[in-house]
Formats: sequence, structure tokens, C-alpha cells
Amino acid sequence: MIYQILRFPLVVLFYFYYRRIYILNKKNIPSSAPTLIASNHSTAFMEQILVAGLQWRSIYFWARGSVFEEKWSFPSIFRQAHLIPIWRPEEGFKKMHRNKQIFEASKGSLLEGNMLYISPEGNAVPEKRLRTFKTGTARIALLTAAAKDFEEDVFIVPTGVNYTYHCDFRSEVIMSYGEPINVKNYKELYLINEIAAAKQLTEDLKEALTQEVIIINNKEDERLVEQLHVMLRNEHQFYNDSTTSNNQERLAIEQAPANLCNNLDEDQKLSLGGDTTAYFNTLQKNNLTDKAVEQKGSFLLGKAIKSVVLSPFALLGWIGGALPVKAARYLRNSNVEDKQFWAPMAVVFSIPVWLVYSLVICITAAFWLGWAALLLPFALIGLQYVAFRNKEDWNDVLANARYSSWKKKNPAEAHNLEEDRKEILHKFEELKSTVKTPSALK
Repeated sequence: MIYQILRFPLVVLFYFYYRRIYILNKKNIPSSAPTLIASNHSTAFMEQILVAGLQWRSIYFWARGSVFEEKWSFPSIFRQAHLIPIWRPEEGFKKMHRNKQIFEASKGSLLEGNMLYISPEGNAVPEKRLRTFKTGTARIALLTAAAKDFEEDVFIVPTGVNYTYHCDFRSEVIMSYGEPINVKNYKELYLINEIAAAKQLTEDLKEALTQEVIIINNKEDERLVEQLHVMLRNEHQFYNDSTTSNNQERLAIEQAPANLCNNLDEDQKLSLGGDTTAYFNTLQKNNLTDKAVEQKGSFLLGKAIKSVVLSPFALLGWIGGALPVKAARYLRNSNVEDKQFWAPMAVVFSIPVWLVYSLVICITAAFWLGWAALLLPFALIGLQYVAFRNKEDWNDVLANARYSSWKKKNPAEAHNLEEDRKEILHKFEELKSTVKTPSALK
């Protein structure tokens, strides 16, 4: 019951928290067969609730057992929300005996035709790379298939959940569903050696998931990759995509700089990195944005008019939403120390805060508006969304105006800056065409 109740407000909050949500190859999710969703894991439980909220099938989740013991934890609610605790060695070997029962319960749920989300990496780290896969996903999939003598389909769907910025409000998320892996194909190996079958399935799953995520092998390359990401996002004008998009090009463009840097030699990295760093240093020094440079500081007439027209509504949104927004942020900041929990807990705390706030607003306004007061919370939510979007539009208009003004005062520097941008992107494309990038995974 709680699972279904929470689903709608979660989806609404996704569109507040993320500027754009990309959902790619959703057709790869089987419509009815027992299915495991296996994704990368770079935030505490944002991947789980995104997968659950943005597709129609009911899904259960493995969550690390320690989450049920945190000071902000709600164990009974977690269980009704389909969370299943799974215990790891670092959480105490004495607790791990409970996992046998968890495996059986998970297998039973799958055999009933449900979906199960598991992260093969186990723990969450906010980074763009894959870590060692545990065999639990493969083992539960094989146990489920074996219960039906491998006569019925059991699928694992490798799912990439990629964030432009893991913990940042109003960033973007790209969800990509890979080709389902049919566990029936591992029957012969399983009958010979169950452990070998689990290892092989785990290796195949990792290889498949590699195609759906952004992987930066070396931490020291992250700055260069991020600088290229910013430029390519603007160059391909992804800022024109709708709030929900299935633009297939989006993930490929995001993967390209990471794959390239994974295969460049040090001299090539130094050359490309030196150019991008100098370019972004100039932007930072003059308080400019790459997006404004890409647009050559053009006046965004349509966006400016829209921003002016919507400003009164945006102001109402800021005033009406100030209390719940600040309250949810305070609860998150005072109860959550680990940044990997920031995004999901911001969403989690927002739900009860907005519910309480809405109740108070309805009761207070009912004296004047009667039953019409029930519409006020929905109006406030809509106005809050307008406020966020209006702020972003104004930022774009002002950023272009700032660059246009700077360009008039410094025409030679502006010309060099625009030429530097072109040269960096040309060098990137040239390297991409000459350097072999067989895989993001090493």
C-alpha cells in the first residue's frame, strides 16, 4: 500500500529535483516475466526509486541492512515500500545468517512474476566508474530459474543510471536499459558447476552494464572529462531537450569523453587538458559560461519575455514554497552526513514536509475558501516548479547578456575565446577518430 501511495509524489519530486530525465530503451524491460534490474550504484538509493517510479511494474529492492539502523531510518515503512534488508560482511558476520531467508523470499517474489532491483556493486560511491561486482545478483537469478528447471524465462536487465552531478539539485539523470540477459542460457553450466555459472553470469552482466554507464577509469581524468562534458552538452544543444526525453544520442555523447580519456596517452591528455583548463580559467576569471559562448551571447528574446511574464508567478512560488523547501533541506542537512545520501534523502524528507505543510494550508484556508482550499497545495507545487524554471531561464538570459557585454568591450579576447572553443572540440573529434576506444572498462 505504502509503495503505491509513495509512487506519485516521488515522480512529482523527480521533476523538481532533476532538470531533465532521460529514459532510454525502456522497451527492454520485460512486460511480465520474473525480472531483475541490475544497475550501477553511485547514490544511496536514488537509483532504486528512479527505476521504481519511472516504469509501471511493481519492484522490490535489496537494500544494505545498515540503512534500517540509521538514526533517520523508518524500518517498518521501508519494508512496506518493498525494501528488503541484505547484510554484508562489513555490517557484522553474525547478521549475515539472515541472508539465506532473504534469498528465499526474493526468489519467491520473482517466481510470482515480480521485479527485483539489485546493485551488483553492493555499496554506493558517487563516482563515474564500476567497482567489483558481487555474485548475489547472478545467484538469485540462477536459483529462480532453477526452481522452474530453466523452463521459464528469467531476465536480468543491465541498467545504467547516470547523473551529470551526483548530489546536485537540478542536475540531469540518464537512465539506459540494456538488452535483457536470459538466465535460461546458463542452464548447462549451472548443472555442471553452480559457482562457475554464477561467476560467468556476473562477468557477462558487468560487460553488458559497461555499455550503459559512463566510466572514467582514472580519478585524475575526471576534471578533463567534466570540462569536455560541459562543452559537448552545449555544443549538441541538449539544453533544448524536453524535461523527459528519450534522446538516444545523449548517453553516447556523455560516454565519448570518458572513453577517449581512458585510452589517451599522458602526452595527449596533457595537451587536451591544458587547452580545456586554460579555456575554463578564462570563463571563470570573467564570470562567463560555456553555454553563453556557444550561443555567442545572442539575446534570448523568447526566454526573456517568458521570464518577465512568469516572474510574478515565480515570486509567489518562492514565497509559498520557502518554508517546506527550507524545512526539508534542514532535516536533510542535520540528519545526513554522507553526501551519497543527500539526493535521495532530500526527496524522502520533502514528502512528509510537503504533506504536513499542505494539511496546514488547507485547514487554514478552508475558513475562507471552503472545499476549494484543497486545490491550494497543488497550486503551490505548480508555482514552486515555475519558480525553479524561471530562475534557470533568467540565469541563461543574464549569462548571455553578460557575455555580449564583455564581448563588446573585449572583441579580440572574445574572438580568441570562441576560436579556442572550436579548436578544443576539433581536437577532441580528431583524437576520437584516431585513438581506439574499444571499451570504457579496463
